[in-house]
Order: sequence, then C-alpha cells, then structure tokens
Amino acid sequence: MVFRKALLVASTSALTLLAASPALAADEPKATDVEAVVITGIRASLQEALESKRKADQVVEVITAEDIGKFPDMNVADSLGRVTGVNVVTGSAAAGGFGENERIAIRGTDPNLNLTLLNGHGVATGDWFVLDQTSGGRSFNFSMLPSELVGRMEVIKSAQANIPEGGVGGTVNVHTRNPLDLPAFTVNMSAQGAYASRPDKWTPQLSGMISWKNDAATLGILVGLFYEAREFRRDGQEFLGYGDVPNFAGTGQTVKVPNLIGWSYFTQERIRKGGNFAIQWEPSDRAALTLSGLYTKMDADNVNVNSMLWGSWLVGNAMSALTSYTIKDGYLTAASWGPMAGATPVRGRVQDDIFRTAHSTSWFLNLDGRYELTDRLSVSGQIGYAEGEGVTSDSAAWETYWHTGASYEFKGKRADVSYPQLPSDPTSPAYLNNFFGWSWGGKVESPDTEFYAKGDVDYQVDEGSVRSMHFGARYTDHTRELTNTAYAWAGNGINSGASTVDLGSVYKGDQTPSNYFDGIGPGIRYSLANRQAVFDLLNSTHGGRQFAFYPPASFAVSEKTAAVYAMANLGGDRWRGNIGVRAVHTSQETTQYSGQAPVLTIDNVFGRFGKIETSRDYWDILPSANIAFDLTDDIILRGSAAKVMSRPGYAQLAGAVSLIETTLTGTAGGNPSLDPFRAKQFNLGAEWYYGKEALLALNFFYLDIESYVTMSDPYPEVHRTPQNPNGATFRMQRPINGGGGTNKGFEISLQQPVAYGFGFIVNYTYADAKTDAGAPIDGNSKNTYNLTGYFENDWLSARLAYNFRSKFKSGNDRGSDMWQDDIGSLDASISVSVSDNVALTFDAQNLTDQQLYYYVDNPNIPRAVYDNGRTFYVGARAKF
Repeated sequence: MVFRKALLVASTSALTLLAASPALAADEPKATDVEAVVITGIRASLQEALESKRKADQVVEVITAEDIGKFPDMNVADSLGRVTGVNVVTGSAAAGGFGENERIAIRGTDPNLNLTLLNGHGVATGDWFVLDQTSGGRSFNFSMLPSELVGRMEVIKSAQANIPEGGVGGTVNVHTRNPLDLPAFTVNMSAQGAYASRPDKWTPQLSGMISWKNDAATLGILVGLFYEAREFRRDGQEFLGYGDVPNFAGTGQTVKVPNLIGWSYFTQERIRKGGNFAIQWEPSDRAALTLSGLYTKMDADNVNVNSMLWGSWLVGNAMSALTSYTIKDGYLTAASWGPMAGATPVRGRVQDDIFRTAHSTSWFLNLDGRYELTDRLSVSGQIGYAEGEGVTSDSAAWETYWHTGASYEFKGKRADVSYPQLPSDPTSPAYLNNFFGWSWGGKVESPDTEFYAKGDVDYQVDEGSVRSMHFGARYTDHTRELTNTAYAWAGNGINSGASTVDLGSVYKGDQTPSNYFDGIGPGIRYSLANRQAVFDLLNSTHGGRQFAFYPPASFAVSEKTAAVYAMANLGGDRWRGNIGVRAVHTSQETTQYSGQAPVLTIDNVFGRFGKIETSRDYWDILPSANIAFDLTDDIILRGSAAKVMSRPGYAQLAGAVSLIETTLTGTAGGNPSLDPFRAKQFNLGAEWYYGKEALLALNFFYLDIESYVTMSDPYPEVHRTPQNPNGATFRMQRPINGGGGTNKGFEISLQQPVAYGFGFIVNYTYADAKTDAGAPIDGNSKNTYNLTGYFENDWLSARLAYNFRSKFKSGNDRGSDMWQDDIGSLDASISVSVSDNVALTFDAQNLTDQQLYYYVDNPNIPRAVYDNGRTFYVGARAKF
C-alpha cells in the first residue's frame, strides 16, 4: 500500500459526511487547515471502499480508483461486474454480444430497470448500434464513459427518499474527479496500445488530465482529454428465427424450421474522444459552487455481412428438391435440398452486406451549489442539461441471392452448412454468376435530452434519535425521439427491383479471412462486397436513392417529472438510519404515426400517415427506511424496506413499428397506456469488518414486483414495406402490462488480505426471479460469482479476476424466448512502478477467449454463437 500526502481541501468531517450518504455527495465540504491523505494502490483503494461501505446508512457497494486516472479495469462496466450482485451485458438481445461490456444489471433485474447517475444527476445516453438506437431503452451505455475520468462509483441497492426514482434493481452513482480534492498542481497522462486478437491490429489509447488550485484552496480548475481507438471483429453463426411448418413433408407434424442460418462477419473501428472539466469555487467553509461538464463522442462505423442458408425460402418453394431431413424435439435439425427440376432455380443461399456509418454522443453541463445559512441549516441545489444521441447517418444493405441447393446439420452450438452447386472459391466467375435481389437502408437518429433541477434543505436537529431533517424537490424534463428516414428509388417506388447485375463489379476479391470462425468450428469462406462499389451502384440504379421520412419506424416521448421528498436521518447509541417518503408525479406525452390516424397529414412514397398523440400522468408515493445497527465494533446488521418504481422504456411507450421481412413478424410500436414497473424492496444483512482490508458479508434481498411489461399474443396486421410494396400480412405483437413476480436471493462476499502483499476477494449471488405464472424474468442469472486474486508491494501491483454468470433469458427474438448460456471470463492487470511518477501497465481482457452462445427453448436449439477474441493493453502512466 502506497500513501502520498499532499495539501487537500477535504476534511475528515467531510469524508464522514460523504460516506454516510454516498449516493448524493457530488460536492464535498472542506476545511483548508486539514492535511488529507491521497491513497493509491489496490489494497488502499479496497480499504477506502470498505470504509465508505461501513459508514453508509444504506446497502451499498463502493469502488474507488487505485490512483488518479487508474480505475481497476479498462472498462467501467467490467469494474461494476466484479461487485456483489451485479451482472454485465455486452449487448441487447437482438444485437448479440460485442467485444466490450456496455450495460449492467443489478440482482438479476433488466438493465432498463436500474438507474445511472453521474455526480448525482441524470445523464443522457447515445447508442452506436442501430438496434439499440431503435429499441429506446433507459439503460446507460457505459462504453461511452472512459474509466480514466472516474474517481469513485457506488452501487446503491436500497432506496432512499432523496435518491431519484427509477431503479427497481438499484442505482449506480458515478463520481468524476474534482480539483479541490487533488494536490495543488496535478498532471496525469497515460498512453497505451490496444491489441485485438481477432482483427490482429494495434490501436492507440491516450488520456491526460491537468488540475490546479490556488494556495488558499478556494478555487480549482480541472481539465481532462481522452482519445481511444479500438478495432473489433466478431465471428459468428446466427439462426434468425424458427418458423412453424404444418404437415412438414407430409409427416403430419408441425415442425419448427430455421428461417435463416447465417455466417456472420462483423467488423468495426471505434474511436472514442472527448473531455471533461470542473471548476470549483469555495470562498468559505460555508459556501461552494461547482461547474462541471463532460463531452464524449464515439465514431462507430461498422460492416455486418451475413451469408445465409435460406431455410424459409427452401421450405416454401423447393420441397420437391428436399432429399433428406432429420426432426428432433419438433425442430428440423438437418436437411438437404438438391437442384429443383424444371426452369425454377433454387435460391438456397442469400447474403446481406450491410454498411453503417454511425456515431454516438453524450454531454452534460451541471452547476452545483451549497450554502450553510447557520450552523444547523444548509441549502444546496443542482441545475443542468444533458444530451445524448445515437445516429446511423447512412445504412446501406445489399442483398444477393445465389442459385444453389443447400444442406445443414446441427452440431452442438453451431451447424455445418454446405452448398453443393456453388464453387468453393468465392472469387471464381461461376460463384458470381447470380443476380442482385434488392437493397434497403436509410438513416436513424435517436436524440435523448434532459433538463433537471433540484433543491435541498438540511436542518441539524440533534435531539433524541433525530440527527437531521432533509427536505427537497426535483424536476426533470426529458425527451426521447426516434426519426427513421428510409430511402426510396426514383421512378420505382420503395422497392429497388430485381436487377441483373455483374456481381464482379461489387465483389472485387475481398473475402472472409483465412482464420474466420477459428475456435468455433469449420467456417465457410465467402466474398465480401466492396463498400464504395455498393454505394456507387445504389446511387446509379433506378436513378439513385431518394431519402424519405418513414413514419411507422419513428416516435417521440416527452416526459416531465416533479418530485418532493422528506427524510429524517436517525441515530442513537450503536445505530443509525433514515426514514422518508418521496412523492413523484409523471406526465408523459407520446407521438406515434399510423395509417389509421384520424387525420393523415403525411403522404409520401411509403404511404399516408398521421400522428397519434397520447397524454397521461400518474403519481407514485415511495416510502423508504434504512437502518444499520453496530452489533459490535466490527459487526453491522442492516435492514431496509421501500417501495420502488421504474418507468417503461421509451420504445415500449411509443415505439416504432419493427418488421422482419423474412419471417413476416414484428412489433407494433409502443403502448402509451403502460404502467410503470412497481415493486416492494426488502434487504436484511450482516457485515463483519475483521480487519482494515477484510470483510465477510451476507445479505438477503426480496423484490415483490407488482407488474411487468411483457408482449401480447400475436395478431395479424398488414404493412407496406420496401420488400412488400403492395402490402403483406405480418404477425405482430405489442407491449402490455402483464402479471407480477418476485426476485429473491442472497449475496455473500469475502475480502481477505493474506500475507506478503497477497490477498483475494470472493463473492457469490443467488437470484431467483420469476413471474407469478412461474416464467423466468428477463436478465436474471440464478448464479453469479467473482474470484479475484491480487498482489502488491512497493513497485508491483497485479490482479487476476474471473467473473461468471449462469444462463439467463435475454429477451424475445422473432417470436421465441432467447437465452444466453453460462459465461465466464478471466481478466488480468499488472502495473510496474519504475519511479515515483511513472508506471508501466499491462491489461488483458477475456483471456479465456470466452464465446457467447444464445439459444431458444433448450440449449440444443442454437440462436447464435459469437467469438470476439481477446484484447491486450500495453502502455505507461505518468503523474506529476
């Protein structure tokens, strides 16, 4: 453990206040005549985190930085995933998993049912992936937040009246650095090279921070900048839905047939850049102002190619060419089709080359103030604006049909696929002697904004069991929009038409790499379309593309909340806690577009549409209580009870129509009448602090959920689409309020230093989440555990961490429940101090090269398997 001393502004009393209410302490009171201690290193950061947890009134977990600009993991979500009761998610159910953790789930609740705050205030988010942009969820994308900016994070598992509502599972509060908490002049820099094993490429990672404060420690300024580039490549196989086929091949059985079996090849370069600042002014011990801001942008252009066996076409059009098949547990697990007799060619293979130009942004500007009117009475306030946006500025999809028979056979988590009439060389003329089918695409913009303001009054009572009274009010004005602009074709409506095209003009020799699908199974080499050639062809075919607003895939939600709250902070001999109530009013206005609207004001190539605007409002009264009892000097008993709520996702309220052409299925926008997720939350636990860095803790939790949002039964609805310009009947579903459920379980954690600088951390969470009908609740893993070993001396700091979560239902995909299988990942971090100011660093993610496997119904029916490879970081960090 390394201790660095410097003149700082935070006093011991301020640290105690911060620890007692870690959720909301964005501004820390100070006393200029106290010399504080800057703690660095693994063991010191663990000790500081335990001290904050120990002094808190709530059930809370704390993570602190190991040094300025050095968080425990390269990714903020990875650090949260090592906390007891927290799971990490790499992507939404429909998107599949990518090579960076993006979202978190607390105690098996869906990421959208958890609240993320930044320095105690709301934060807007933007998503880079188009399916996340259109899904309109409420979860925060942690890939937008560089770990170098973070000083401390709290995972708050019990509700408290002065914490904003929205976290049924819990609340994460991320704290960035402030200049008056640092030495008088601080410079921190880091430079790393990131190596991704799948694309076999190195990219730079740079960050820097400068912090200054005057001699009186009354004024401080901090500025940070970052630039991070990452190369991604995801190899995978996808099974895009299973369709029911009655009386399959005359057997009298209704068999589920894979619609598409695709060999997916995803590539991307992410460039994340931005900065943050903080200006603090504390003219006296009684007054403080902090102006802070953050801007982060991620350029995330990506290419997704999928070469697919077209099962639904073969079953619907080429049954006479079926030569063999195998049915197991109601699924067609193997089949072969040869060439069909006559002039009709078999379209056994279809390939989509999708090129997306995408980026996401997030920024905020925030002003905090505090003033002590008397020794007993103080007021504080916060006002700010946050904005995020996810944009796919151009998405062009190029689809090609191949005339060939096809065969497949399930082999565990994948399938073997072959095309007997297609040459094995994807560059041969015979391979390219086919025709271009159709193309689609457009633009997607998903802005997310919030204005917020709050005011609080604290009065120190110190009479009887009442330590202080806290009163406050908070107002937010939040908007979320989705604007979808699809392209049409001049002179040819919304369909590009089936045109004979020399595929050699588009497929110019690029193909999947020789190591494609290595580690998963035998892969298929196939051609990759040239991006610029595709755009040139699309801009010349049928007079070129013309963009038009696509109303069915667009929506807007305006949401205003007003909350008032009161809380009594209590305490006595060997006990402390709080009891309070929060009353919040929600006003929502939703805008959707429909061809059945009373007034049709939009008339374009996609049809006639009008707005459907809906307004509603409701109240929630949310009481809460927390208590901590010091059984001995080292043992604390905790308990809490509260009512909590989370509002439905924006797309669930007013979502866009989402259609899947190949299966004629979809979701019919949102439901503005949805009620929030409401629940009763209970905690009971014990913590034994038997050393400075040691803890043994056990906590039981119970969540009684009043109602979940689920999907309705399928119903028919006609839609006019680019592939079906005259209209087609789709099997649709929409979100509805379903029954309730429960989430119950326990957490146990052990943190133990051993000897000679070694130590370990072990934690385990059991969560059993089910609906009242006994169905599993999305996002819940019954078993989660973390194993971390560390070593630290004066010059070397090392950590090895393994994270595991058991299978969980990730959502509904193409009409079927989708599950993600067990997943375990091993990470490592090493830092070598070459001087008091410079350290060499090495970090590794996913050393086990863990694959992501998804399935439907049972583990033998694959939905997808992905491999993102390993990532290594090598570099140096300096501070002055």
